[in-house]
Amino acid sequence: MEEQLSKEQGREPQSIPQRSAVPQRPGNPGKRTQPRQQRPNDGQNLRIIPLGGMGEIGKNMYVLEYGNDILVIDAGFMFPEADMPGVDYVIPDVKYLEENKHKVKGYLITHAHEDHVGALPYVLPKVPAPIYAPKLTAALIQNKLKEFKIMGQLGIRTVDPDKDEKLQFGALQVEFIRMVHSIPDAVAIVIHTPVGTVIATGDFRFDFTPVDKKVPNIHRLVELSKEGVLALLSDSTGAESPGFSVTESALQKNFDNIWTSASGRIVVASFASQINRIQQFINATAYSGRKLAFSGRSLLNNVEVAVRLGYLKIPSGMIIKVQDINRYPDNQVTIVSTGSQGESMSALARMASGDHKQIKIKRGDTVVFSSSPVPGNEDKIRKVIDDLFRQGAEVVYDEKDDIKTHVSGHPKQEELKLMLSLVKPKYFIPYHGEYHHLIHHRDIAIEMNIPEKNIFVVDNGQVIEFDANGARLNGKVPHGEVLVDGLGVGDVQNIVLRDRNIMSTDGIFVVIATVDKVSGRLLTSPDIISRGFIYMRESEQLVNKARQEVRRILSKKEGEPPANWINMKNKVRDEIGQFLYNNTKRQPMVIPVIIEV
Repeated sequence: MEEQLSKEQGREPQSIPQRSAVPQRPGNPGKRTQPRQQRPNDGQNLRIIPLGGMGEIGKNMYVLEYGNDILVIDAGFMFPEADMPGVDYVIPDVKYLEENKHKVKGYLITHAHEDHVGALPYVLPKVPAPIYAPKLTAALIQNKLKEFKIMGQLGIRTVDPDKDEKLQFGALQVEFIRMVHSIPDAVAIVIHTPVGTVIATGDFRFDFTPVDKKVPNIHRLVELSKEGVLALLSDSTGAESPGFSVTESALQKNFDNIWTSASGRIVVASFASQINRIQQFINATAYSGRKLAFSGRSLLNNVEVAVRLGYLKIPSGMIIKVQDINRYPDNQVTIVSTGSQGESMSALARMASGDHKQIKIKRGDTVVFSSSPVPGNEDKIRKVIDDLFRQGAEVVYDEKDDIKTHVSGHPKQEELKLMLSLVKPKYFIPYHGEYHHLIHHRDIAIEMNIPEKNIFVVDNGQVIEFDANGARLNGKVPHGEVLVDGLGVGDVQNIVLRDRNIMSTDGIFVVIATVDKVSGRLLTSPDIISRGFIYMRESEQLVNKARQEVRRILSKKEGEPPANWINMKNKVRDEIGQFLYNNTKRQPMVIPVIIEV
């Protein structure tokens, strides 16, 4: 990968190959058309249905349905909660889409962050449809789907938000409007329907000096406002933060100062998809005369795509391999790494624990966190920071230092007001945020003179229905969470999580008894195995008493028919569980194993 990056340095941008979409459905979905006049309502209703992203950070998926046409905006995952041990990701339940897969005309993607695209590899095999996204987003999705070996089923169509380009899906017409977020090619999605025009902002902020110089298309938002906007769905993540967000480009001076003042190596961690932020790391590396190495597979993949498409510009000769960093003086090395969220298997976490094969943190290193914690990851991040300090590094992060190393990609209150003022929607739906974010965004909309009766703060699965007479809530559709654990998708249910939580808090206690198949007589002393409950060598008295209890319980079984062994196993589990609680006030998972000989 590093060799490929070296070859790409200084190369002219290339366009990604256009992929064919899945066979076109009636209505010629995906056909590019000229702007059209709003069609009169034909008596059918428009339905907006969130399947994820309401009352939570992540798992974004929003369904827009009109007649026989369904469009899906985003398909993201969410990081697991603390009470979901072993779970890798949480994705939306798409049963409703599976039941209506014949209607699904396409996935419209606002940007390439995982909370908006991470569920695609799991959802697409169940509900196949073409994907529509700007160039960088399309290329990153393409890489992701190749990893899952499902590209043959699908098509990815590239759209250009800077052109007057519209897509037709039956009665629905779609356009993409350039916005600014913390990754290039972020867009708002506009869907013209016979009932009215709907705008979904995606993640955005009003940054007029972005790193890539591509400013939000306010002009088109104003035009749409003049034409009339039925409903606005707007990013609520920053609804509790006053003022305006800080421009991304303001960070460059801070990075330059950190890079030039550091006496040793710079290790900087951010999201692998933060392409504009990575460009600033590259700029600071060039400014300080350093070499640059990347650590982390997802980071290398994203950088390779961004360089190939011209979204990242790296000076010739800057890139080195991670295994070559020790050939250079420490004050000439920058390492960009994954792991800003404390992920246990990330490059930075392995550096912090001393397990990284090529990079060993040492005194004199400066480690920079250029991100904010995703809710739920705070403890993991603090653990990594502590481990880095123990290794002797100087750690720079926003909570500790006055120097800012991260700005949010989401709008603050004044930007939310500006969006409402520009668009002037009849109806307003705050989305993308925890419930308190949605409520604060609702209050902002009321302050901006949107009637409260025209604001819908909804939960996942709730249906907002629009027709010529207005808008209303109209029931719920199937929705929920699907847990991804390794290769298993949806096979980890609540009962499995309950068992994992029990084992993680009180451990397990296994009772193994060998009995005569005919008489039911106990043939040997019961074996006891404990994991995470007691240390066997120091608890011999308790273990011996437990064996006696097992003998007592099983002695009642002698001479009974074999069919009742299932009931006896349950009895062993219940009575030994009660015995252990009475003696320890702890409740391990008791697993009885009865072997008939």
